[in-house]
Amino acid sequence: MLRVRTHTPRIDDLRWAKPAHQARSQRTLELLLDAAEAEIREKGYADASVAEIARRAGCSVGTVYRRFRDKTALLHALDERWGAAFRATMEDAVAPERWQGAPILEVLTGYIAFTLNEGHERAALQRAAITMASRDASFAERQMKLASELHAGLRALLTARIDEIGHADPPLAIEFALEQLRAMLMLRLATLPLEATLFGNSDEQFIDQALTSIAAYLKLEPLSA
Repeated sequence: MLRVRTHTPRIDDLRWAKPAHQARSQRTLELLLDAAEAEIREKGYADASVAEIARRAGCSVGTVYRRFRDKTALLHALDERWGAAFRATMEDAVAPERWQGAPILEVLTGYIAFTLNEGHERAALQRAAITMASRDASFAERQMKLASELHAGLRALLTARIDEIGHADPPLAIEFALEQLRAMLMLRLATLPLEATLFGNSDEQFIDQALTSIAAYLKLEPLSA
């Protein structure tokens, strides 16, 4: 059996980025978005209450509606903030210097482990965004752009290590492997409305089996013990 590490110290210092507040006038907006995020995490988007969001933020319902015409507009603002944080985090996560000297399996271990950790915490928000993306082109466009940027960063990291790949067509194999991992992660994090058997095992087991599958497809050498 292929032995892979399910942890890499290269992501120990990687944290979800939060863009700096630009001015004090942003304070109320940030409080509202923090409150909306907490409310959606706990109850889901459908059951999130504008009144409860206002209470959490320490302001009136009227203050919410002065800034946002409805709950959908609030979710748009939340998604835009999430997108900015995602982009800042991603740029750090796929920086070549972070992975200098690391083999492909270690790069993919970091990608999967960090995605799972953050995905579990933001599952309700991500499901809300995916639901909105099916109804609103701007949501879909933001998500597709961010996914494309992440894919490009990961592709560059794997392409720089193309000599490790034994597959007959390495560029094609890289594309297929990244798409396969993305689909598995979406199922694992329940962001796809499909039944799957990927829930009954631990994250460590999931990572091990996902990497075993990808390593066999790419024809990689296992990580040394």
